[in-house]
Amino acid sequence: MNSRPTPQALIVRGEALRLEGAREAAARPAPGNACGARAFTILEIMLAIAIFSMVIAAIYSSWSAILRASKVGAAAAEELQRSRIAARTLQDALTCSVMFSGNPLLYSFEAVSGGDFADLSFVARVPPSFPGSGYFGDQVVRRVRFSVEKADNGLNQLLLTQVPLLQTNRDDLRDYSIVLARQVSVFTMEFWDARVNKWTDEWVRTNELPKLVRFALAFTQGASAARQGKDVTTRTVSIASSAVAPEVQAPRGLPGGPGPGRPGAPGTGPGVAPPGGAPGAGPGGGRGARPAPGGGLSQ
Repeated sequence: MNSRPTPQALIVRGEALRLEGAREAAARPAPGNACGARAFTILEIMLAIAIFSMVIAAIYSSWSAILRASKVGAAAAEELQRSRIAARTLQDALTCSVMFSGNPLLYSFEAVSGGDFADLSFVARVPPSFPGSGYFGDQVVRRVRFSVEKADNGLNQLLLTQVPLLQTNRDDLRDYSIVLARQVSVFTMEFWDARVNKWTDEWVRTNELPKLVRFALAFTQGASAARQGKDVTTRTVSIASSAVAPEVQAPRGLPGGPGPGRPGAPGTGPGVAPPGGAPGAGPGGGRGARPAPGGGLSQ
């Protein structure tokens, strides 16, 4: 038989439902505050921003250090390569230098050294690998000059100026100049003087080649630091060639060699007539006539 709930049971059950609904209502977020108590506080947000900023700063500093190291390494490699090229070019030119005493004006060895920069000019028979050989072709005997001049930006640069030996009368040699190195701070030269057996920074005997040449190159910005031996390239070059004497250049008795008698007559000595008699002498006073005993000419 079904029993119907008593009024007291209904009251208890209704009270329980009301309490459960109140708890559910308290647990639901209020309208307009979807996050409710689970939102970040201002302190938490500021702390997160600070941590993120420190991470970004660390990444930026590491990247900057990498860029600076790469730049310094590239500059050092470029400077080393410039010094090698300049030193090798100067060494090759000095090794191939030539001198003919019979033409002192064309083959003079001119050196001006004083202070931080030297100026060197001489004639050399350069190899095909020498800079600028493609421009001059087969003209391997050229006057070369190494000098330091100011560039348009105000920095010093080492210039190689060369011109074929038979074209040294040109006034404008800018088309023949090659920049070997930039930002040069030191370019000095010393010459071994065999007469006094010591190094000298001045070479006044322009018609003679020194036996040894020592040069120093530096590409640092401070000349004082270079003088202390920092980043300075120093080499000593032995010049194996010597000046060719005039009698070797045009020996007597050979075509083109002046004799001691009439200028230009090959192989003639004092009081000796050229072979075949005097020029223009012949039969009957012409070419081939010779003096007869007692005077006159005989055939």
